Order: sequence, then structure tokens, then C-alpha cells
Amino acid sequence: MYIALLAVTLAAALPSQAEPPPNRPTTRATITTQEADLWRRITALEQAVPAMQPYEEWFKAAERQRLALSEKVRLYLTLYPGGAHRDEAIRIELATLFELGTLRGKDLNPLCERVAEYLRSPPSEVAEHEAAFWQIICRRFETSATTVPATDQPTSAPFSAPDAALLAAYRRYIQHYPSSRHVPRLATLLYEDAARRVDRGAQHAILAHLREHFPSHAVTRALQAARNRTESVGRPFWLSCRTTDGRALDTRKHLGQPVLIVVWAGYDESARRRVQEVEQFRRAHPSVHVVGVSLDESPEKMAFAARELGIAWPQYNDGLGWGNEFVRMWGVRRLPCVFVIDRAGRLQGAGSNDRWRSWAEASLIPSSDRPAELPGTDGGGLKPGERQYSGWGGPPCPPVRIDGGRGGPTHRFSHFPDTHPMKPGSSN
Repeated sequence: MYIALLAVTLAAALPSQAEPPPNRPTTRATITTQEADLWRRITALEQAVPAMQPYEEWFKAAERQRLALSEKVRLYLTLYPGGAHRDEAIRIELATLFELGTLRGKDLNPLCERVAEYLRSPPSEVAEHEAAFWQIICRRFETSATTVPATDQPTSAPFSAPDAALLAAYRRYIQHYPSSRHVPRLATLLYEDAARRVDRGAQHAILAHLREHFPSHAVTRALQAARNRTESVGRPFWLSCRTTDGRALDTRKHLGQPVLIVVWAGYDESARRRVQEVEQFRRAHPSVHVVGVSLDESPEKMAFAARELGIAWPQYNDGLGWGNEFVRMWGVRRLPCVFVIDRAGRLQGAGSNDRWRSWAEASLIPSSDRPAELPGTDGGGLKPGERQYSGWGGPPCPPVRIDGGRGGPTHRFSHFPDTHPMKPGSSN
């Protein structure tokens, strides 16, 4: 039935050897219009199926939609093998075959067969990149000892870190296809593995590759920011900003006393719990100063949450949520996150786990070391609307004009000039 329909469609869409009827001329413009119409149908089918109850109905609807999408994409590739959307169609086709395979309980044979076809005779470089990526997935499922029965019921997916064989496959892929669109995601997994193993050399190599091939990619900026944070431990660290009530704040004024910078949001329950824990710690240790970096969408919502939680810390909120300058610069990827600055003004540690307490307790212990000499401790020399990144091992970078957040805050974050993802005059 499908073959018959395909033959009819082909006969209608492609010019025949005979002279076309004078009243219906087949031209390149006609074919282009038909191609565009088919592609619009494919694009519409890509949209997610709206949630519905009972779940079984959603499952069946999702499978029907994916089947229809798979058929339309295959039709497009058959009718227009050199079409304007060929590479995107191949991407959609392989991803859809994977989704159908997982919906059917791990039957990835159609996907693996199609991948083998593309690798034998890739129609383009991009198509080869896609096929090689999905080949990793196919081989992974072929060697997996776990069987997943087909089901139309919600199930939980166990999470585990990639094993050595899978990580090796990722490395080979990146070496063979350094500019593939899949590289940033695979590089993230390799970077996280290197971080777990504390392999600084591997982390550096991954970042070097991303900076070369994906200099403006969000992943490159995020991993660079995470590296900045890691490299900052044990070094002078400070935050200078204008708080939501308009006051100038500079943590360097508290040298000799511990400072905790808490990244939080009132809408996040785990962050709210961490805020309460930090507040209890602050009350038990009056010498500790706490500053909040709020990711709430407005200072008003932040203030409401702060009143509910009973805290009166100075707060920095630029209204940008996860686009917050401090968050982007230091690679904060989950809430809550606590930065602990010791008595000497050095970063004791930063993270989203429970280790903040041990870092904070360690920061209370008097040290024989004198406070670190930080550049510009008087907080002067910065005009409203400018920021200055001051680093170590080199002179401060020149001030950069920016558009401030709410109220045009002035903020200054310390960093390494040679590793920070932003250059003077650029923007994230």
C-alpha cells in the first residue's frame, strides 16, 4: 500500500519523459513549491504532542505522530534527494527512528540499518556526522545487557555516568568530526568525567578544542566559566555590586571575616532550604557575612521570598534569571550554589552540594596568613555603568562599558584575564 502511494506521489511530483500537458506545465518553480509544502508539513509534525490524560492516550498519539513524521521525511528524501532541506531531513529522520525505537521497547534495528546506509554512501558531510553519531548509540544498545520491555506506562529511567567504552567512543567521534553539531554535548560529558577524575590536562584539552571550533557556543562559555571557578579556589575572590536597595557592596571590606555568597531563587525549594541552613549558620557565627545572588525574575519577587524566609542579607538581582552575570561568569548550573570566602579573602570552595558547611567552618579557623592583598580594595575608580575584571598574575583589564541591570548596577567580579570567556569589548 505504501509503495503504491509512493509511486503515485512520485508520478505526480516529478516531470515525466513525455511532454507535459499544455494546461499544466511542470516547471522547476512547481517542484520547488511542492517541496516547500511538504517541508511545512514535516515542520508541523515536529511539534510535541500536547500532554493528555490518560497517559496511554498520549503514548499512542505520540507514536502515531512519530510514524507520520518518519514517513513524510522518508518521502521528502526520496522525492528531493538534493533538496534544500536534505541535511535537516536526515537529522530528523534518524532522531525520529530512535524515538520510535525507544517507544517500542528498544527496537533500534530500523535506525541502525538506516545509519549503515548513510555511512556506506553519505550524501553530505553533515549527513556523515549525523550517521556516525547515531552509530555510537546503535553500538551502545547492541552491547548493552539490559533489555527494556515495550510499555505504554510511565517508567523511570536510571541514570549512570558514561562508562569507559562510551567515553572512548565520544573521544574518537570528536577527533574524526571536530566541527559536528554533536561535539559540544559530547565534550560536556567528557569534561564532567575529567572533572570527576581531577584530570586538569583533559579538561584543558577539551576547552581548547571548543574554543577553536565553537568559540561562541553556550557550552564553551559554560565550561570555561566552570574552569574559572575551579581555578579560583585558594585565590583572592570578591564580589562588588549594587544591591537591590541601591547600596554599593564590596566583599573586600570584610577582610578578616568569612563571607558566603549564596546563589538562590525563591521559586526553588532546595534553594529555599539552603537559604535557611545558611541563615542558621550565620546566626550561630555572627562574624560571618552573607550576600545573596538572586535569580528571581524581579527584585520584588526576591524581596517577597526573603521576607517569607526571614533573611535580611544584601541581595544582588539583575532581573535576568539564569542570564545573571555572576552565574554565567562562574559556571553556576544548578541551585542552590554557595561560594565561601575565607578570612584572608580567598575562595575556600564553591558548589551546589552540602560541602559548603565544611568550607564555611574551615573559613572560621584563624589563619596565620595575613589577608591577601587585593587590587583596588578601596572600591574606587569605577564609573556607573562600567565593570572591571581584576585578576592575578597580570594587570587589571580595562573597564568595559555595559548596560546595567535594574537600576544600572555597577558590578566587579575577579577572574583570570587569560581564561575568561569574555574579552574587553565583547559580550556573552
